[in-house]
Amino acid sequence: MDDVWFRLSCYFDNLQFECRHIIDKVQTSAATQQVHRWILLWSEQCCQLLRELYDGLQRVQIKESLLGALYWLQRIWEQLQFQYYSLEFNPKDFYRQLTNLLTKEVQRRELFYFLVGSSIGGLIGYSIGSHWPQKPLRVHHMKAVICHHYIGIEGVAMIEDEEIPTIVRSDELLIQVKATSVNVIDVKICQGYSKAYRRLLNSGRHKDLPVILGRDCAGIVVDIGRGVVNFDVGDEVFLAVPSWAPGTMSEYLVVPEAHVAKRPKLATFESSASLAYNGCLAWDALVKKSVIEEGNAKGKRVLVYGGNTPIGCILIQLVKLWGGHVVSACKPHAIPVIRALGADEVIPLNDVNIEKELELYDKFNAIFYTGGDLYTQCTLKKHLLPYGSYVSTVPENLTSDSLGFIFGSIFSGYVRIKLLLQYLFGCNTRQWKEGAKISPAYLQALTELVEADQLQTVVDRAYTPQNIERALQHVLDPSAIGSTVIKFQ
Repeated sequence: MDDVWFRLSCYFDNLQFECRHIIDKVQTSAATQQVHRWILLWSEQCCQLLRELYDGLQRVQIKESLLGALYWLQRIWEQLQFQYYSLEFNPKDFYRQLTNLLTKEVQRRELFYFLVGSSIGGLIGYSIGSHWPQKPLRVHHMKAVICHHYIGIEGVAMIEDEEIPTIVRSDELLIQVKATSVNVIDVKICQGYSKAYRRLLNSGRHKDLPVILGRDCAGIVVDIGRGVVNFDVGDEVFLAVPSWAPGTMSEYLVVPEAHVAKRPKLATFESSASLAYNGCLAWDALVKKSVIEEGNAKGKRVLVYGGNTPIGCILIQLVKLWGGHVVSACKPHAIPVIRALGADEVIPLNDVNIEKELELYDKFNAIFYTGGDLYTQCTLKKHLLPYGSYVSTVPENLTSDSLGFIFGSIFSGYVRIKLLLQYLFGCNTRQWKEGAKISPAYLQALTELVEADQLQTVVDRAYTPQNIERALQHVLDPSAIGSTVIKFQ
């Protein structure tokens, strides 16, 4: 009916328009005007008559349709009720019918043909499907340095068949790693360091072995998620991750945008990689753990024990830049480098009695222990001023790594409850152990200092991934100066 009414309306509208058009062309007269008025009146009456007819038919049609639908629903409901109440299952009748089906010769023959045909058809279909040429999925692989057993450096190897990660979340970046540094924490990870946190704080295959080593890296962004705002493809960046997070010592890495910063343009990829992890730990040790305020160390006497370590080299420069007086203890062959970094006085660590040497100096406002003999820590604390600060940047042993089943389960429950509370209150879930010391804000501050030529990076040696064992052994060498780097070509 809607279609009919639409077509008739269009027809009369066109008729009226044509009449007006024709009359305009004809010379106007009294007779012509009379005919024009008569045609318009007649067309309007016809339209009114059709509209009334249409409205009446439409109401009748709608009423009949509703009544028919209600009648149909009532019939369906009655049938369902009848089938429900009349439903009965007699096991004897069912067994008798099944027996009759199998005893009749014709039906048995048909059943036999059905089973044989189904079996042959299934075998043919399986054979065709299994031998049908399929386009293989293209899986890209990359080089990565992994720890496959917690037995020390011997459990480390470089592999070439690690699958390249892909972006899953909208805020993630895919980074092509150019360089990554090797740290003492990587050696401890090879011995099982932070394995309990790794199982609780990671997901998927990153929960357990194999573990990709590397705590920092520098590289180029090659792909971005849809929600990334501050980075674009081609940006050169650097980053650091805590000990329990997936490592960075691979050719490609996926990481959230919030954990990345643009690297210093005046530094190489190797230098930027050496700065990320150690720079964050050094910055946090100064501004969060010591009595030194950020940017202000005037009047403060500071001792950096192990000034030749990667963290020690950065601490010396920051304290001196902020106006403090720096005394450093290091190996004799590193003294020229330490003085070049800004140390005011240097204590050589070469078969000397460190306690007697320290008696020659005034007490310190802050002492930073970055590595060396453990027995010297008690000696160093004796030379602190009242209300002075003693900070160790050496990775501490984690009790959680040696818990048994019972205490390990209790610890797991505690961590999961805390994670849930952090999620509910919108806190950063990376605030575990040194994860709280790694911040893009620290990376940005270090970048600005490097760009202003106020902070120098110190790279001792660079290795290829194939020489990872030599690189780890060099990190443990007390005579090493600065950072050890792995370069990916």
